[in-house]
Amino acid sequence: MSFAEFFPASAEGVEIDRHSPDALAALPPEAELALKNRALRRLLSDGGISAVPAPLVPSPAPRHCRTTGKRRVSCSSGKVFFHMGRTHGREPVTLSQLEAPGHQEIYLELHRVLSLPRNRTAAEALNYCILRGNYAEHALIFNVRRLDGGIVRTLRAVAETAAEAFPALRSAFIYLDESGSDYYLESERPERKKVAFKKLFGPEFLALRLGGRKLLYPPTVFSQSNESILPIFLEALEKNLSADGSSSLLDLYCGYGLWSLALGDKFDRVWGAEVSPDAVKAARSNAVFHFKDRDIRYETLSITAETLKEKLPPAQGKKERILLDPPRRGCAPGVEETLVSRRPDRILHMFCGADEIVPALKVYLANGCTVEKLLPFDFFPGTLNVEVLAVISFQGRKTLPMR
Repeated sequence: MSFAEFFPASAEGVEIDRHSPDALAALPPEAELALKNRALRRLLSDGGISAVPAPLVPSPAPRHCRTTGKRRVSCSSGKVFFHMGRTHGREPVTLSQLEAPGHQEIYLELHRVLSLPRNRTAAEALNYCILRGNYAEHALIFNVRRLDGGIVRTLRAVAETAAEAFPALRSAFIYLDESGSDYYLESERPERKKVAFKKLFGPEFLALRLGGRKLLYPPTVFSQSNESILPIFLEALEKNLSADGSSSLLDLYCGYGLWSLALGDKFDRVWGAEVSPDAVKAARSNAVFHFKDRDIRYETLSITAETLKEKLPPAQGKKERILLDPPRRGCAPGVEETLVSRRPDRILHMFCGADEIVPALKVYLANGCTVEKLLPFDFFPGTLNVEVLAVISFQGRKTLPMR
């Protein structure tokens, strides 16, 4: 069963739509936490894992916490719709109480301006309107299926109008996705495109502050969307990595270096890998700015068992810690086994998709590991998902056997 199937059809008199991105948003936060704790325990138990996770760490902002939001744009019967799924309801703009303060108002303004007859052609070219950034500043991305000079001029004017009304909207961009895919940013840009991404105005990079450091990253690169819980999670990472200043850190799926650079002064050496060239370029720039004289390196790498065996630096055994933050679909086959074979001091595996927890833990247990802790964090309030940090070590025999 998937994690979502462990939730009831209703709770506290509220119907739970398992297909909604805001499935639990109408519940009181305390009731939501109770449901998630129960669902996680059942997921592990039914999956044959004898582990009792720690209680879910609540998000400091249980609502209005998500710094990335998107609306699919469609035109029908002379009207423009902004909706969160593939189909739209009766309301022209789907609103969400999970997104950062200011998002709803900006979407309403964008919808108003794009609904004007003179902007119809540009509205029909849109796949998504996306808002990213932090709680203080927002960036707008127009994802379009076609692009020409007229569409660029119109969308620039639309964005400038919204920015005049909402000064927190600091920058705007156009991203070309001719496929009209379900994803608001393509994972790979076709080489034939001369212009896949274009800045309309404002700063070129987005910013996030963590661990006393300001990190910059391009608008097309993934970043954690619940900014409120990041300091709490960073504290848990630091505590459980047990860095002593002389150990090394392998940061896999490192993105733009968020975690390893926030902890960069705790390790003698950092080596990170990430498939996105743009993210790696940002990680390197952030590392040079904050740690010019330290041994911190980032590589562009599609993370598989084969590439890790070829590219990873020599194992350092007990002096090595490994941090994994894979996408929701989890690691490629053989990645966990390859890392276990290095016998590091410990592995911290972050699961942003709960359905991947049981299969990955079974791999670790089958390879003689100890699962010391399972620490869930409510990175995704209002949704049917949690982030779980698994602390894996190699001290002693397996203590959480499979059933």
